Amino acid sequence: MNDDTGVSAAVFALKPEWADLILSGTKTVEIRRGRMKRMIDRMLIYRTGTGLIVGEARVKGMHAAPPETIWRGYGTESRIPKNLFDEYAKGADRLYAYRLENPIRYGKPKTLSDIGLKRAPQSWCYLPETGPAGPEPAMEGLN
Repeated sequence: MNDDTGVSAAVFALKPEWADLILSGTKTVEIRRGRMKRMIDRMLIYRTGTGLIVGEARVKGMHAAPPETIWRGYGTESRIPKNLFDEYAKGADRLYAYRLENPIRYGKPKTLSDIGLKRAPQSWCYLPETGPAGPEPAMEGLN
């Protein structure tokens, strides 16, 4: 899914309830207002309020469409109530639905510094592919 830039993962900041639903396999779609410039293979899950990356999921694909199309196609899988979806989507021409699979809850959560980040992403940030020395974050996508 990634292009030749070497990006294959991003850290997504998620409220605890959404992080837990993804890691349980119940929430299989993450909806975002912002489009990633480069596609990723893995979503690392940063659980807000904890300072920890608690797991990851494989990103199977992304669909961009107007909010009502996203709701009809992905509302159930996103597990977000319609009223919260409408609030989130207000004023957006397009939303982006990221389809997730194979969630993994880490036995030992990682700190941001474990993966080379100095601060938490407000929404998400890319991580280039890692080598033996570990990731070198590219702080794009911080809103």
